[in-house]
Amino acid sequence: MRFNTILLLAIVTILWSEAALACHKGGPMGFASNDPGAFSLDVTLSPFYTGASLSGTAGCKKWDYGRHQRIQYLETQWTFIREEASQGEGERLIALAQIMGCTAERQAQFAFLVRNNYSSLFNNTEDRSVFLLKLETLLSQNPSLSCSA
Repeated sequence: MRFNTILLLAIVTILWSEAALACHKGGPMGFASNDPGAFSLDVTLSPFYTGASLSGTAGCKKWDYGRHQRIQYLETQWTFIREEASQGEGERLIALAQIMGCTAERQAQFAFLVRNNYSSLFNNTEDRSVFLLKLETLLSQNPSLSCSA
């Protein structure tokens, strides 16, 4: 009799748990909440994350993630950006304006500025970081553009 009771409880538990888990919202690491703070807190307290963060960033001096992303964008879209800059319009040029922090109202002005300074920006500039430096200098000389990158 005792064995039958235990077997019955085990079967009911297995069948019930499947139904209970089917209703789980799911989320990262089993979290049902969409709160990114809960997930970040759990991961950042992990000894593996802490060790990887400390060893992975050791020796990095003044690494600018935003600048890295802008250079990556230039690397992948360089040919198109050069072409659109010569025309003073285009989707990738507008995307570059957004990446550089220009407001939506100033994107056409950004494209005009890049077109008017095409030769100084693109002449002998195959290194994307040099181009980015020239562009940042040009934008800093034109504060009316309201670009914040």
